[in-house]
Amino acid sequence: MNLLYLLKHPDLFPAVIGMSQEKFNKLLPLFDIRFRQSRHHKLWRWDRDRGMGAGRRSVLRTSSERLLFILFYYKTYPTFRLAQTIFEVDKETIHRWKVFMEEVLWLTLGYELRLPKRKIRTMAGMLEICPDLSEFIIDATERAVQRPKKNQEFYYSGKKKKHTIKNQIIIHPHTKRILAVSQTVEGKRHDKQLCVDDGTVLRAPPGATCLADLGYVGLQESSSHSKVILPIKKPYKKELPEMDKLTNQTISSIRVRVEHVIGALKHFHILADRYRGRIPSADLPFRNIAALYNFTRPITKDTC
Repeated sequence: MNLLYLLKHPDLFPAVIGMSQEKFNKLLPLFDIRFRQSRHHKLWRWDRDRGMGAGRRSVLRTSSERLLFILFYYKTYPTFRLAQTIFEVDKETIHRWKVFMEEVLWLTLGYELRLPKRKIRTMAGMLEICPDLSEFIIDATERAVQRPKKNQEFYYSGKKKKHTIKNQIIIHPHTKRILAVSQTVEGKRHDKQLCVDDGTVLRAPPGATCLADLGYVGLQESSSHSKVILPIKKPYKKELPEMDKLTNQTISSIRVRVEHVIGALKHFHILADRYRGRIPSADLPFRNIAALYNFTRPITKDTC
């Protein structure tokens, strides 16, 4: 890939890597520090066979090229064969780059920017950092995966009519920044059950307000110390009163903000397209892109 051409056409950055040139330049020095630390740790392994500096030089010789590679991979999600044609290296090398660079990217964003779910284990901990945080919106999103060779029924989602995996996210209703992400689980797991298993909302500070959809019916009983606001369900074979319809419209107008965040995450094709890798490896791309989303959003006084 011609980095010089991309630098001459900054308007192409969002389409190619999912962020502006300004944000790319801001992220680059942080990524470079973590890359050097990770490479030093990798090179000084006790079981190393080859000498230091042995072998051919990598095609990705600068940190800007390395960061461009992993962002390009996330944004376009090419097959290894297509990436082999673009970068002119074998597909095994492409895979090694992908595995190593996304770990470096997580070290850069997960610790430097402190994506809350991974650094802060409870909502009370978040409240200490963000004193005004007393309300949040929760939702879950599914991603299609290839049909597994084993345990096919375990990953089959009757709702999507395909094999899927699922993640839950929690956002701030005003800043729209992601406050927490769950582990990646099978797509057929119910949203409310995923919320209970994740446990973040259940440890919310007293008086906190949670806005969710009807997939979280029954969450109030599991989290009695916080207030869970859900849309009013339509009675069987009856119409909702006009007042209830207006209430649902108000709730939806606020809750749709989490849908906007999910849509922004799925601008990266690795989350929007069918995931082709092994299912255990699907968690890190979601966390990295959630961290990238926060990184590219302006920080306000209400932002964690």
